[in-house]
Amino acid sequence: MPAPCPFCRSSETQVAADASGQWSTHCTDCGASGPRAGDHDEALARWAHACEGEVLLRTVIDESPDIILLKDWNGRFLLGNAALATLYGTTPDQLVGKDDGHFNPNREQVDFYLQNVRSVMLGGETQLVQESSTNAETGEIRHFHSIKKPLRGPDGDRRILVIAHDVTDLQRAHQVIEERERSYAYAMAAAGEGIWDWNVERGIVTHNASWCALLGFPPEELQHPIEVFAAHLHEDDRGTVLASIETALRESGHYCHEHRMRRRDGSEIWVLDRGEVVERDAAGRPIRMAGCVTDISARKRDEQALCKATEALAEMNARLEQKVAERTAALARANEELRLLARHDALTGLPNRLAGNERLSDEFIRMKRSGVPYAVVMMDLDHFKSINDCHGHAVGDAVLRHTAEVLRRSIRESDFVARFGGEEFLAIIPASDLSGARVVGEKIRQSIEASTAPIVERLTVSLGLALATPDHDDIHVAMRQADRGLYRAKRSGRNQLVIMTPAP
Repeated sequence: MPAPCPFCRSSETQVAADASGQWSTHCTDCGASGPRAGDHDEALARWAHACEGEVLLRTVIDESPDIILLKDWNGRFLLGNAALATLYGTTPDQLVGKDDGHFNPNREQVDFYLQNVRSVMLGGETQLVQESSTNAETGEIRHFHSIKKPLRGPDGDRRILVIAHDVTDLQRAHQVIEERERSYAYAMAAAGEGIWDWNVERGIVTHNASWCALLGFPPEELQHPIEVFAAHLHEDDRGTVLASIETALRESGHYCHEHRMRRRDGSEIWVLDRGEVVERDAAGRPIRMAGCVTDISARKRDEQALCKATEALAEMNARLEQKVAERTAALARANEELRLLARHDALTGLPNRLAGNERLSDEFIRMKRSGVPYAVVMMDLDHFKSINDCHGHAVGDAVLRHTAEVLRRSIRESDFVARFGGEEFLAIIPASDLSGARVVGEKIRQSIEASTAPIVERLTVSLGLALATPDHDDIHVAMRQADRGLYRAKRSGRNQLVIMTPAP
Protein backbone atom coordinates (compact mmCIF):
# COMPACT_ATOMS: atom_id res chain seq x y z
CA MET A 1 0.00 0.00 0.00
CA PRO A 2 1.58 3.37 -0.99
CA ALA A 3 2.36 5.90 1.73
CA PRO A 4 -0.15 8.79 2.14
CA CYS A 5 0.38 11.87 -0.03
CA PRO A 6 2.81 14.26 1.76
CA PHE A 7 1.01 17.31 0.32
CA CYS A 8 -2.71 16.70 0.87
CA ARG A 9 -2.23 13.75 3.31
CA SER A 10 -4.75 11.73 1.37
CA SER A 11 -4.50 7.94 1.50
CA GLU A 12 -6.02 7.75 -2.00
CA THR A 13 -2.71 6.85 -3.63
CA GLN A 14 -2.21 4.13 -6.21
CA VAL A 15 0.55 2.55 -8.27
CA ALA A 16 0.00 2.19 -12.02
CA ALA A 17 1.96 1.73 -15.24
CA ASP A 18 1.69 4.14 -18.18
CA ALA A 19 1.57 3.23 -21.88
CA SER A 20 5.37 3.01 -22.04
CA GLY A 21 5.54 0.41 -19.25
CA GLN A 22 6.91 2.86 -16.64
CA TRP A 23 5.41 2.56 -13.14
CA SER A 24 4.73 5.46 -10.77
CA THR A 25 2.62 6.32 -7.72
CA HIS A 26 -0.10 8.98 -7.96
CA CYS A 27 -2.34 10.82 -5.49
CA THR A 28 -5.86 10.77 -6.95
CA ASP A 29 -6.94 13.69 -4.73
CA CYS A 30 -4.35 16.41 -5.45
CA GLY A 31 -2.58 14.91 -8.49
CA ALA A 32 0.90 14.62 -6.96
CA SER A 33 3.05 12.03 -8.78
CA GLY A 34 6.11 10.10 -7.68
CA PRO A 35 9.27 9.17 -9.67
CA ARG A 36 8.97 6.68 -12.50
CA ALA A 37 10.27 3.14 -12.05
CA GLY A 38 10.67 -0.12 -13.92
CA ASP A 39 8.21 -2.14 -11.85
CA HIS A 40 5.48 -1.93 -9.19
CA ASP A 41 7.70 -2.52 -6.13
CA GLU A 42 10.33 -0.06 -7.25
CA ALA A 43 7.65 2.60 -7.83
CA LEU A 44 6.44 2.06 -4.25
CA ALA A 45 9.98 2.37 -2.92
CA ARG A 46 10.70 5.55 -4.88
CA TRP A 47 7.40 7.09 -3.74
CA ALA A 48 8.26 6.36 -0.10
CA HIS A 49 11.73 7.87 -0.57
CA ALA A 50 10.30 10.99 -2.21
CA CYS A 51 7.73 11.37 0.57
CA GLU A 52 10.54 11.65 3.15
CA GLY A 53 11.80 14.81 1.45
CA GLU A 54 8.35 16.29 0.94
CA VAL A 55 7.53 16.00 4.65
CA LEU A 56 10.00 18.85 5.31
CA LEU A 57 8.27 21.01 2.70
CA ARG A 58 4.89 20.26 4.31
CA THR A 59 6.35 21.30 7.69
CA VAL A 60 7.52 24.64 6.22
CA ILE A 61 4.01 25.24 4.82
CA ASP A 62 2.26 24.38 8.10
CA GLU A 63 4.64 26.53 10.17
CA SER A 64 3.94 29.62 8.04
CA PRO A 65 1.82 32.25 9.81
CA ASP A 66 0.27 33.10 6.44
CA ILE A 67 -2.56 31.06 4.97
CA ILE A 68 -1.31 28.80 2.15
CA LEU A 69 -3.72 26.75 0.04
CA LEU A 70 -4.14 25.05 -3.31
CA LYS A 71 -7.55 24.82 -5.04
CA ASP A 72 -8.99 23.24 -8.15
CA TRP A 73 -11.35 24.85 -10.69
CA ASN A 74 -14.40 24.04 -8.53
CA GLY A 75 -12.91 25.74 -5.47
CA ARG A 76 -12.15 22.47 -3.67
CA PHE A 77 -9.07 22.42 -1.45
CA LEU A 78 -6.23 20.24 -2.73
CA LEU A 79 -4.00 21.47 0.10
CA GLY A 80 -4.43 23.73 3.10
CA ASN A 81 -1.97 24.59 5.85
CA ALA A 82 -2.47 24.83 9.60
CA ALA A 83 -3.20 28.58 9.49
CA LEU A 84 -6.18 28.02 7.16
CA ALA A 85 -7.38 25.06 9.23
CA THR A 86 -7.26 27.23 12.39
CA LEU A 87 -9.32 29.97 10.70
CA TYR A 88 -11.94 27.41 9.69
CA GLY A 89 -11.91 25.47 12.96
CA THR A 90 -10.78 22.19 11.38
CA THR A 91 -7.60 20.29 10.45
CA PRO A 92 -5.49 20.35 7.27
CA ASP A 93 -6.56 16.78 6.50
CA GLN A 94 -10.28 17.62 6.75
CA LEU A 95 -9.88 20.58 4.36
CA VAL A 96 -8.93 18.39 1.38
CA GLY A 97 -11.78 17.77 -1.06
CA LYS A 98 -14.05 20.40 0.49
CA ASP A 99 -14.71 24.00 -0.54
CA ASP A 100 -15.05 27.17 1.56
CA GLY A 101 -18.79 26.64 1.89
CA HIS A 102 -18.18 23.69 4.24
CA PHE A 103 -16.55 26.00 6.80
CA ASN A 104 -17.47 29.61 6.08
CA PRO A 105 -21.11 30.60 6.87
CA ASN A 106 -20.82 33.79 4.78
CA ARG A 107 -22.28 32.78 1.38
CA GLU A 108 -21.33 36.10 -0.19
CA GLN A 109 -17.68 35.58 0.70
CA VAL A 110 -17.73 31.98 -0.55
CA ASP A 111 -19.25 32.98 -3.90
CA PHE A 112 -16.65 35.75 -4.28
CA TYR A 113 -13.79 33.30 -3.64
CA LEU A 114 -14.95 30.94 -6.39
CA GLN A 115 -15.60 33.73 -8.90
CA ASN A 116 -12.26 35.39 -8.15
CA VAL A 117 -10.06 32.27 -8.33
CA ARG A 118 -11.64 31.29 -11.64
CA SER A 119 -11.00 34.78 -12.98
CA VAL A 120 -7.32 34.55 -11.95
CA MET A 121 -7.03 31.05 -13.46
CA LEU A 122 -8.46 32.27 -16.76
CA GLY A 123 -6.30 35.42 -16.69
CA GLY A 124 -3.15 33.31 -16.35
CA GLU A 125 -1.27 35.93 -14.29
CA THR A 126 -0.46 36.27 -10.59
CA GLN A 127 -2.69 38.82 -8.84
CA LEU A 128 -2.78 40.54 -5.44
CA VAL A 129 -6.39 40.46 -4.16
CA GLN A 130 -7.94 42.12 -1.11
CA GLU A 131 -10.58 39.89 0.46
CA SER A 132 -12.25 38.95 3.74
CA SER A 133 -13.05 35.70 5.54
CA THR A 134 -15.30 34.81 8.47
CA ASN A 135 -13.84 32.79 11.35
CA ALA A 136 -15.90 29.59 11.67
CA GLU A 137 -15.87 29.60 15.48
CA THR A 138 -15.99 33.31 16.49
CA GLY A 139 -17.79 34.81 13.49
CA GLU A 140 -15.08 37.51 13.34
CA ILE A 141 -14.37 38.90 9.88
CA ARG A 142 -10.67 39.00 9.01
CA HIS A 143 -9.16 40.88 6.08
CA PHE A 144 -6.39 39.56 3.84
CA HIS A 145 -4.02 40.59 1.06
CA SER A 146 -3.84 37.43 -1.03
CA ILE A 147 -1.29 36.56 -3.71
CA LYS A 148 -3.04 34.27 -6.20
CA LYS A 149 -0.91 32.37 -8.70
CA PRO A 150 -2.55 30.23 -11.44
CA LEU A 151 -1.01 26.78 -11.98
CA ARG A 152 -1.57 23.64 -14.00
CA GLY A 153 -1.87 20.14 -12.50
CA PRO A 154 -0.13 17.01 -13.86
CA ASP A 155 -3.10 16.34 -16.14
CA GLY A 156 -3.31 19.97 -17.30
CA ASP A 157 -6.27 20.89 -15.07
CA ARG A 158 -6.47 24.45 -13.73
CA ARG A 159 -5.38 25.11 -10.18
CA ILE A 160 -4.49 28.11 -8.07
CA LEU A 161 -1.96 28.70 -5.29
CA VAL A 162 -3.05 31.28 -2.69
CA ILE A 163 -0.79 32.87 -0.04
CA ALA A 164 -2.93 35.14 2.15
CA HIS A 165 -1.52 37.59 4.71
CA ASP A 166 -3.81 38.86 7.47
CA VAL A 167 -4.04 42.67 7.26
CA THR A 168 -6.98 43.07 9.64
CA ASP A 169 -4.95 45.26 12.00
CA LEU A 170 -3.79 47.45 9.10
CA GLN A 171 -7.40 47.75 7.89
CA ARG A 172 -8.50 48.82 11.34
CA ALA A 173 -5.71 51.39 11.42
CA HIS A 174 -6.95 52.67 8.06
CA GLN A 175 -10.48 52.96 9.47
CA VAL A 176 -9.08 55.01 12.34
CA ILE A 177 -7.50 57.30 9.75
CA GLU A 178 -10.82 57.71 7.96
CA GLU A 179 -12.56 58.45 11.25
CA ARG A 180 -9.94 61.10 11.98
CA GLU A 181 -10.59 62.72 8.62
CA ARG A 182 -14.32 62.79 9.31
CA SER A 183 -13.62 64.38 12.68
CA TYR A 184 -11.62 67.08 10.91
CA ALA A 185 -14.55 67.70 8.60
CA TYR A 186 -17.01 67.94 11.54
CA ALA A 187 -14.71 70.33 13.37
CA MET A 188 -14.36 72.41 10.22
CA ALA A 189 -18.13 72.59 9.80
CA ALA A 190 -18.61 73.56 13.44
CA ALA A 191 -15.85 76.17 13.60
CA GLY A 192 -15.83 77.41 9.99
CA GLU A 193 -12.32 76.00 9.59
CA GLY A 194 -10.39 76.44 6.34
CA ILE A 195 -13.15 78.21 4.42
CA TRP A 196 -12.51 80.08 1.18
CA ASP A 197 -14.75 82.16 -1.10
CA TRP A 198 -13.54 82.94 -4.62
CA ASN A 199 -14.93 85.84 -6.65
CA VAL A 200 -14.23 84.46 -10.10
CA GLU A 201 -14.89 87.75 -11.95
CA ARG A 202 -12.55 89.80 -9.73
CA GLY A 203 -10.02 86.99 -9.21
CA ILE A 204 -9.99 87.56 -5.42
CA VAL A 205 -10.15 84.79 -2.81
CA THR A 206 -11.42 85.57 0.68
CA HIS A 207 -10.34 83.24 3.52
CA ASN A 208 -11.06 82.79 7.17
CA ALA A 209 -8.35 82.88 9.85
CA SER A 210 -8.06 79.08 9.95
CA TRP A 211 -7.12 78.96 6.26
CA CYS A 212 -4.43 81.56 6.93
CA ALA A 213 -3.08 79.55 9.90
CA LEU A 214 -3.02 76.39 7.77
CA LEU A 215 -0.68 77.98 5.21
CA GLY A 216 1.25 80.23 7.61
CA PHE A 217 -0.32 83.55 6.59
CA PRO A 218 -0.90 86.30 9.15
CA PRO A 219 -4.51 86.06 10.41
CA GLU A 220 -5.31 89.53 9.16
CA GLU A 221 -4.45 88.73 5.54
CA LEU A 222 -7.90 87.40 4.68
CA GLN A 223 -7.93 88.29 1.00
CA HIS A 224 -5.52 87.29 -1.76
CA PRO A 225 -5.51 87.22 -5.55
CA ILE A 226 -6.11 83.74 -6.98
CA GLU A 227 -2.50 83.85 -8.19
CA VAL A 228 -1.31 83.70 -4.55
CA PHE A 229 -3.24 80.46 -4.08
CA ALA A 230 -1.73 79.08 -7.31
CA ALA A 231 1.78 80.13 -6.23
CA HIS A 232 1.47 78.08 -3.01
CA LEU A 233 0.49 74.90 -4.84
CA HIS A 234 3.29 72.32 -4.94
CA GLU A 235 5.13 72.66 -8.22
CA ASP A 236 4.51 68.99 -9.11
CA ASP A 237 0.74 69.28 -8.43
CA ARG A 238 0.01 72.78 -9.74
CA GLY A 239 -0.97 71.76 -13.26
CA THR A 240 -3.46 69.06 -12.24
CA VAL A 241 -5.06 71.24 -9.53
CA LEU A 242 -5.65 74.21 -11.84
CA ALA A 243 -6.96 71.84 -14.56
CA SER A 244 -9.40 70.31 -12.05
CA ILE A 245 -10.68 73.76 -11.03
CA GLU A 246 -11.08 74.75 -14.69
CA THR A 247 -13.10 71.58 -15.34
CA ALA A 248 -15.37 72.38 -12.39
CA LEU A 249 -15.97 75.91 -13.71
CA ARG A 250 -16.61 74.72 -17.27
CA GLU A 251 -18.57 71.52 -16.64
CA SER A 252 -19.70 69.95 -13.36
CA GLY A 253 -19.44 72.88 -10.96
CA HIS A 254 -17.94 70.50 -8.39
CA TYR A 255 -14.28 70.52 -7.37
CA CYS A 256 -12.52 68.05 -5.07
CA HIS A 257 -8.80 67.41 -5.07
CA GLU A 258 -6.02 66.07 -2.82
CA HIS A 259 -2.67 67.75 -3.35
CA ARG A 260 0.38 69.26 -1.71
CA MET A 261 0.78 72.95 -0.84
CA ARG A 262 3.75 75.05 0.25
CA ARG A 263 3.34 77.03 3.46
CA ARG A 264 4.96 80.45 3.68
CA ASP A 265 7.98 78.97 5.48
CA GLY A 266 8.51 76.50 2.58
CA SER A 267 7.28 73.42 4.44
CA GLU A 268 4.94 71.00 2.65
CA ILE A 269 1.48 69.83 3.69
CA TRP A 270 -1.16 67.61 2.12
CA VAL A 271 -4.67 69.08 1.84
CA LEU A 272 -8.10 67.94 0.77
CA ASP A 273 -9.56 70.91 -1.12
CA ARG A 274 -13.28 70.91 -2.00
CA GLY A 275 -15.49 73.51 -3.62
CA GLU A 276 -18.77 74.19 -5.45
CA VAL A 277 -19.87 76.80 -7.92
CA VAL A 278 -22.44 78.66 -5.80
CA GLU A 279 -23.35 81.56 -8.11
CA ARG A 280 -23.68 82.06 -11.87
CA ASP A 281 -24.57 85.06 -14.03
CA ALA A 282 -27.60 85.30 -16.26
CA ALA A 283 -25.75 83.50 -19.03
CA GLY A 284 -24.90 80.60 -16.70
CA ARG A 285 -21.26 81.52 -16.35
CA PRO A 286 -19.78 80.82 -12.86
CA ILE A 287 -19.03 84.00 -10.95
CA ARG A 288 -18.53 82.65 -7.44
CA MET A 289 -17.11 79.45 -5.97
CA ALA A 290 -16.91 78.52 -2.27
CA GLY A 291 -15.25 75.67 -0.49
CA CYS A 292 -13.10 74.43 2.34
CA VAL A 293 -9.65 72.97 2.83
CA THR A 294 -8.56 70.29 5.31
CA ASP A 295 -5.05 69.33 6.37
CA ILE A 296 -4.74 65.58 5.60
CA SER A 297 -0.97 65.29 6.11
CA ALA A 298 -1.36 62.79 8.95
CA ARG A 299 -3.65 60.60 6.85
CA LYS A 300 -1.24 60.71 3.94
CA ARG A 301 1.64 59.66 6.18
CA ASP A 302 -0.45 56.72 7.41
CA GLU A 303 -1.42 55.80 3.83
CA GLN A 304 2.22 55.88 2.77
CA ALA A 305 3.09 53.68 5.75
CA LEU A 306 0.29 51.29 4.74
CA CYS A 307 1.56 51.28 1.16
CA LYS A 308 5.07 50.47 2.33
CA ALA A 309 3.69 47.70 4.56
CA THR A 310 1.79 46.26 1.58
CA GLU A 311 4.93 46.36 -0.56
CA ALA A 312 6.87 44.71 2.27
CA LEU A 313 4.18 42.02 2.47
CA ALA A 314 4.40 41.36 -1.26
CA GLU A 315 8.18 41.17 -1.00
CA MET A 316 7.94 38.82 1.99
CA ASN A 317 5.52 36.57 0.13
CA ALA A 318 7.83 36.59 -2.89
CA ARG A 319 10.72 35.57 -0.62
CA LEU A 320 8.55 32.82 0.86
CA GLU A 321 7.74 31.52 -2.62
CA GLN A 322 11.45 31.68 -3.48
CA LYS A 323 12.38 29.89 -0.25
CA VAL A 324 9.83 27.15 -0.92
CA ALA A 325 11.18 26.81 -4.46
CA GLU A 326 14.79 26.71 -3.18
CA ARG A 327 13.90 24.13 -0.51
CA THR A 328 12.11 22.01 -3.10
CA ALA A 329 15.10 22.22 -5.46
CA ALA A 330 17.50 21.40 -2.62
CA LEU A 331 15.43 18.37 -1.66
CA ALA A 332 15.39 17.25 -5.28
CA ARG A 333 19.19 17.62 -5.48
CA ALA A 334 19.63 15.74 -2.21
CA ASN A 335 17.34 12.97 -3.41
CA GLU A 336 19.29 12.73 -6.66
CA GLU A 337 22.61 12.59 -4.76
CA LEU A 338 21.23 9.83 -2.52
CA ARG A 339 19.97 7.99 -5.58
CA LEU A 340 23.44 8.15 -7.18
CA LEU A 341 25.19 7.14 -3.95
CA ALA A 342 22.86 4.17 -3.57
CA ARG A 343 23.77 2.99 -7.09
CA HIS A 344 27.56 3.31 -7.06
CA ASP A 345 30.26 1.14 -5.50
CA ALA A 346 32.23 3.20 -2.97
CA LEU A 347 35.50 1.30 -3.57
CA THR A 348 35.73 1.29 -7.38
CA GLY A 349 33.42 4.11 -8.35
CA LEU A 350 31.61 1.77 -10.74
CA PRO A 351 27.84 1.30 -10.71
CA ASN A 352 26.88 -1.33 -8.12
CA ARG A 353 24.63 -4.40 -8.20
CA LEU A 354 21.45 -2.30 -7.79
CA ALA A 355 22.40 -0.10 -10.75
CA GLY A 356 23.31 -3.21 -12.73
CA ASN A 357 19.90 -4.79 -12.14
CA GLU A 358 18.19 -1.52 -13.13
CA ARG A 359 20.21 -1.38 -16.35
CA LEU A 360 19.33 -5.01 -17.10
CA SER A 361 15.65 -4.13 -16.64
CA ASP A 362 15.97 -1.08 -18.91
CA GLU A 363 17.75 -3.08 -21.63
CA PHE A 364 15.16 -5.86 -21.43
CA ILE A 365 12.30 -3.36 -21.90
CA ARG A 366 14.17 -1.66 -24.75
CA MET A 367 14.77 -5.02 -26.45
CA LYS A 368 11.10 -6.00 -26.15
CA ARG A 369 10.12 -2.75 -27.88
CA SER A 370 12.77 -2.76 -30.62
CA GLY A 371 13.40 -6.50 -31.11
CA VAL A 372 17.19 -5.87 -31.03
CA PRO A 373 19.12 -8.27 -28.73
CA TYR A 374 21.83 -7.35 -26.24
CA ALA A 375 24.67 -9.28 -24.61
CA VAL A 376 25.47 -9.93 -20.94
CA VAL A 377 29.02 -10.68 -19.72
CA MET A 378 29.74 -12.01 -16.21
CA MET A 379 33.39 -11.67 -15.06
CA ASP A 380 35.34 -12.92 -12.07
CA LEU A 381 38.99 -12.18 -11.21
CA ASP A 382 41.06 -15.37 -11.10
CA HIS A 383 42.62 -16.44 -7.79
CA PHE A 384 41.44 -13.27 -6.04
CA LYS A 385 41.10 -15.04 -2.69
CA SER A 386 44.79 -15.91 -2.76
CA ILE A 387 45.61 -12.23 -3.44
CA ASN A 388 43.76 -11.23 -0.28
CA ASP A 389 45.30 -14.14 1.71
CA CYS A 390 48.87 -13.46 0.56
CA HIS A 391 48.96 -9.67 0.37
CA GLY A 392 46.09 -8.46 2.54
CA HIS A 393 42.82 -6.76 1.86
CA ALA A 394 44.43 -3.37 1.16
CA VAL A 395 46.20 -4.88 -1.85
CA GLY A 396 42.98 -6.69 -2.80
CA ASP A 397 41.14 -3.36 -2.77
CA ALA A 398 43.85 -1.77 -4.91
CA VAL A 399 43.53 -4.65 -7.41
CA LEU A 400 39.76 -4.14 -7.58
CA ARG A 401 40.21 -0.41 -8.24
CA HIS A 402 42.81 -1.22 -10.90
CA THR A 403 40.43 -3.72 -12.54
CA ALA A 404 37.62 -1.15 -12.56
CA GLU A 405 39.87 1.34 -14.36
CA VAL A 406 40.87 -1.24 -16.97
CA LEU A 407 37.21 -2.12 -17.53
CA ARG A 408 36.31 1.54 -18.06
CA ARG A 409 38.98 1.83 -20.76
CA SER A 410 38.09 -1.47 -22.42
CA ILE A 411 34.36 -1.02 -23.07
CA ARG A 412 32.64 1.16 -25.62
CA GLU A 413 30.85 4.37 -24.72
CA SER A 414 27.49 2.69 -25.22
CA ASP A 415 28.40 -0.31 -23.03
CA PHE A 416 27.78 -0.61 -19.29
CA VAL A 417 29.96 -2.18 -16.59
CA ALA A 418 29.28 -2.62 -12.86
CA ARG A 419 30.84 -4.27 -9.83
CA PHE A 420 28.37 -7.03 -9.07
CA GLY A 421 29.87 -8.14 -5.77
CA GLY A 422 33.30 -9.09 -4.38
CA GLU A 423 35.62 -9.71 -7.37
CA GLU A 424 32.67 -10.24 -9.73
CA PHE A 425 31.80 -7.73 -12.46
CA LEU A 426 28.93 -7.38 -14.95
CA ALA A 427 29.06 -5.89 -18.46
CA ILE A 428 26.03 -5.16 -20.67
CA ILE A 429 26.61 -4.69 -24.40
CA PRO A 430 23.49 -3.08 -25.97
CA ALA A 431 22.28 -3.75 -29.53
CA SER A 432 24.80 -6.50 -30.18
CA ASP A 433 25.05 -10.03 -31.58
CA LEU A 434 27.38 -12.76 -30.26
CA SER A 435 30.13 -11.85 -32.71
CA GLY A 436 30.26 -8.20 -31.64
CA ALA A 437 29.97 -9.07 -27.98
CA ARG A 438 32.83 -11.61 -28.31
CA VAL A 439 35.12 -8.79 -29.53
CA VAL A 440 34.30 -6.66 -26.47
CA GLY A 441 34.70 -9.62 -24.08
CA GLU A 442 38.08 -10.62 -25.53
CA LYS A 443 39.26 -7.02 -25.37
CA ILE A 444 38.39 -6.97 -21.67
CA ARG A 445 40.19 -10.27 -21.00
CA GLN A 446 43.32 -9.25 -22.93
CA SER A 447 43.42 -5.76 -21.38
CA ILE A 448 43.32 -7.14 -17.84
CA GLU A 449 45.95 -9.76 -18.62
CA ALA A 450 48.23 -7.13 -20.19
CA SER A 451 47.76 -4.59 -17.39
CA THR A 452 50.19 -4.08 -14.53
CA ALA A 453 48.27 -4.60 -11.33
CA PRO A 454 49.54 -3.43 -7.91
CA ILE A 455 51.87 -6.03 -6.26
CA VAL A 456 50.31 -8.94 -8.18
CA GLU A 457 52.64 -10.36 -10.84
CA ARG A 458 49.87 -11.47 -13.21
CA LEU A 459 46.17 -10.64 -13.14
CA THR A 460 43.64 -12.56 -15.24
CA VAL A 461 39.88 -12.78 -15.50
CA SER A 462 37.38 -15.47 -16.51
CA LEU A 463 34.31 -14.45 -18.49
CA GLY A 464 30.93 -15.91 -19.43
CA LEU A 465 28.92 -14.36 -22.29
CA ALA A 466 25.27 -14.87 -23.29
CA LEU A 467 22.86 -13.15 -25.64
CA ALA A 468 19.44 -11.83 -24.51
CA THR A 469 16.92 -12.31 -27.33
CA PRO A 470 13.33 -11.08 -27.80
CA ASP A 471 11.94 -14.57 -27.19
CA HIS A 472 13.14 -14.46 -23.56
CA ASP A 473 10.32 -13.84 -21.10
CA ASP A 474 12.59 -13.22 -18.12
CA ILE A 475 15.26 -10.51 -17.79
CA HIS A 476 17.49 -12.95 -15.86
CA VAL A 477 17.66 -15.69 -18.56
CA ALA A 478 20.74 -14.23 -20.28
CA MET A 479 22.36 -13.43 -16.96
CA ARG A 480 21.98 -17.01 -15.72
CA GLN A 481 23.42 -18.33 -19.00
CA ALA A 482 26.38 -15.93 -18.73
CA ASP A 483 26.93 -17.07 -15.15
CA ARG A 484 27.05 -20.72 -16.30
CA GLY A 485 29.58 -19.67 -18.96
CA LEU A 486 31.70 -18.04 -16.25
CA TYR A 487 31.56 -21.24 -14.20
CA ARG A 488 32.76 -23.27 -17.22
CA ALA A 489 35.59 -20.79 -17.85
CA LYS A 490 36.73 -21.23 -14.25
CA ARG A 491 36.61 -25.04 -14.47
CA SER A 492 38.36 -25.06 -17.86
CA GLY A 493 41.51 -23.35 -16.63
CA ARG A 494 40.49 -19.69 -16.15
CA ASN A 495 41.66 -16.64 -18.17
CA GLN A 496 39.19 -17.35 -20.98
CA LEU A 497 35.86 -16.29 -22.41
CA VAL A 498 33.11 -18.93 -22.68
CA ILE A 499 30.16 -18.09 -24.92
CA MET A 500 26.82 -19.67 -24.11
CA THR A 501 24.81 -19.96 -27.30
CA PRO A 502 21.00 -19.95 -27.04
CA ALA A 503 19.42 -23.40 -26.90
CA PRO A 504 18.06 -24.53 -30.33
